Amino acid sequence: MALTSIGISRAEKLDSCCCSGQGSVCCVREAGGEDMDDDAQVDLFLESIISAPVKDERALMEFPFFSLQKQKRIKPFIFDDGTVRIEVNPGPYGIASIWDKDVLIYVTSLLNSRLERGASVNRTIQFPAYDFLRLTGRGTGKQAYELFMSALDRLQSTTIRTTITSGQNEERERRGFSWIDSYRIVERINSRGQRVMAAVELTLNKWMFRAIVENRRVLTIDRGYFRLKMGLERRLYELARKHCGRQPMWKISLPRLAEKCGSEMELRNFKVYLKKISEADSLPQYRISLAFDKPDPEQQRMNEDLGTDAWRWGRNDRILTVFTHKTMELLPPLSESDE
Repeated sequence: MALTSIGISRAEKLDSCCCSGQGSVCCVREAGGEDMDDDAQVDLFLESIISAPVKDERALMEFPFFSLQKQKRIKPFIFDDGTVRIEVNPGPYGIASIWDKDVLIYVTSLLNSRLERGASVNRTIQFPAYDFLRLTGRGTGKQAYELFMSALDRLQSTTIRTTITSGQNEERERRGFSWIDSYRIVERINSRGQRVMAAVELTLNKWMFRAIVENRRVLTIDRGYFRLKMGLERRLYELARKHCGRQPMWKISLPRLAEKCGSEMELRNFKVYLKKISEADSLPQYRISLAFDKPDPEQQRMNEDLGTDAWRWGRNDRILTVFTHKTMELLPPLSESDE
């Protein structure tokens, strides 16, 4: 069984996640932080990922929607390649980051698992905060829960407009949307009299819900993704998984790669960071190398003189980034959802 259903009244988690036992008190807080009245309190029936595949939405892997920095980003950004246009604007907490996106990956995985089991799905989803933190490797201490709350705030307040459609009718969200329409936190008073987060209930935006449920626009990703520390590393893995996928190789020019990453760095600095990531070989499943697209006699002489360091002196618009799969021969057969 890929998922386990959990009633939050059961003693399934530590006090840091939820409190169980007789006499425990439950309250529900809206995104604004105020307690709801008794009529609004619910006994949530939660679902938790145990061994289900981790899924990501294809368009979110293909195009830059998230900030790659942990510092607060308030500068809007626009991606426009002549075919696709994406405009991302910050809310009061800044633009949602690629680490905040972990919440969307978790929700996508829950929805996908329910669909594959033939269960009904809804835009409003409940899940244990503890399980999300454990799956994404964030720890389960007080600071981890506080950072989780901040991520929810950014996901709700960031505004997106895009020409990318979703749904069977290829609907486009011209009005703009946020990653989550709303959220609320279910809290309990633990055995030490402390108020602790037990569960999260959030409502996913319609655009992404249609992409997952109607279009089935999802790909399996390696759980090692959550261990990547740099925002650029995470973005490079997304692009490698989306474009290289089950192919032996995928090539892209350096300027185009920087654009698809949503990087704000100068191209020469982007190249340096890219080389460091290549040398660290830190991406799950994929390797990165730099090469030249069309060697000419002058470039050939440079290659011979400088060897593997020739990329440092080549023109940036002539440099290709090459993604290759580490273990093509060990991959399982392609599933329908990965086609």
